[in-house]
Amino acid sequence: MIQPFADSHMSKRADVSAAAQPLVFAIWIASYLAIDLIMWAGGRSTLVSNIVISLPMMLTAPLLTLALERLRRRLLHFGPVPIALLLAPAAFGAAVAQGMIDYASVRVAAAMLFPDWRVHVPTEHRQFGFGIYVYTLHFLCCLLALTLLQARHSVEVAARRHDEALGARRRAEAQALRLQLNPHFLFNALNSIAALVATGGNRVADAMICRLSDFMRATMMGAAESDVSLANEIATTESYLTIERLRFGERLTFAFSVAPDAWDATIPPLILQPLAENAVKHGLAAPRAVIHIQTDVKRTGDLLAITVTDRRVAMGADAARIVPDGTGVGLNNVRDRVALFGGGRGRVETETLSDGFCVRLVLPYRRFATAGEAAQ
Repeated sequence: MIQPFADSHMSKRADVSAAAQPLVFAIWIASYLAIDLIMWAGGRSTLVSNIVISLPMMLTAPLLTLALERLRRRLLHFGPVPIALLLAPAAFGAAVAQGMIDYASVRVAAAMLFPDWRVHVPTEHRQFGFGIYVYTLHFLCCLLALTLLQARHSVEVAARRHDEALGARRRAEAQALRLQLNPHFLFNALNSIAALVATGGNRVADAMICRLSDFMRATMMGAAESDVSLANEIATTESYLTIERLRFGERLTFAFSVAPDAWDATIPPLILQPLAENAVKHGLAAPRAVIHIQTDVKRTGDLLAITVTDRRVAMGADAARIVPDGTGVGLNNVRDRVALFGGGRGRVETETLSDGFCVRLVLPYRRFATAGEAAQ
C-alpha cells in the first residue's frame, strides 16, 4: 500500500517540476530582456551587446531559483512560518550570488568583448546594495509563483481524485441497487415455473424457461456496463413481460410506444423492469383482475421522458382493485438509481389513477455510444 502512494506522490512532484522549469526561465529571461531594452532605449549600449552580456545571468538566475524551489519542497513539512524564516536568508544569499555574477559579467564584457562600449557599471555600494534588494524580491516572487503553481496543481489533482471517487461510489451504489432486482425477479419466475410444472402446464413452463434464459442472458451481458441503450432496455423489459404473460395469459397485455429520436438514448439498466413488475404484482393481485401496461417514451430537447401506465379492470365482486402507495422497494430502488444517473436533473413522478397507476421517469438525454464509437 505504501509503494503506490509514493509513486503517485513522486509523479505529482515530477509534473509540477516539469511545469516549473519553463516558467522560471521565462520569468528571468523576460526580466533581463526588459532591462536590456530599457538600457538600449537610454542610449547606454546596443541591444545586441546587452543581450550577449545578459546570457550568463539568464542561465544562473533560473538555476538559483530552482535550487531555492528544491529547498522549499524539502521544508514543506515544517509549516509556513519556518519555511518563510529559512527561505528569506536563502533568497538573500542567492541574490548576493546573482549580483556578483551580474557585476562580474558586466566587467568582463566591458574589458574583453566591448572595449569601446560606454557601459554603466555599478561601482558604488548603494547601487550594488539596491541590486541585491531587487534580486531578493525577484527570487521571492518567483518562489511565490511556483508555490501558487503547485497549489493549483494540488487542487486539480484533489478535484480529479474526488470526481473519480464519486464516480466509483456511484457505480458501486448502482451495482448494489441492480443486485436487488435480479434475485427478486428470478425467485418469482422460478416459483411460477414450478407452479406450472406442478399443474401440468409443461408447454408454457418450457416457453417461460426459454424466455427467462433470454432475459438472464441480457442482464448478465450488461452486468459490466453502467448504462445501456433504450432499445436494449425495452427488449429486456419485453422479455420480462412476455414471461409474465405466459404465466397470466389474457389477463395481461402490454404495448410500447417509442419516439423515433429516443431509441438511441442512454438509460440505467433494468430501470423499467421493476416498474413493470410492480404493475403486474399490484394489478393482478386480485384473482380475476385484468391489466394493460403501456410504456411511452418521448424526447424533449435534452430530456427523456419515460411513462409507464397500467390500466386495471376488476372482474367480479370479490376482485377489489388494489392501488400501490408508491413506497415499495422496487419504486424506491428506481428513485435512487434515477438520482444517481441524472444528478439534479433526474426525477420520478407518480400518479394514482382512477383505474390504475402511472410512473414517469425524467432523465437527461445522452446518446448511447456503441463499442466502436467508445473505442474512438
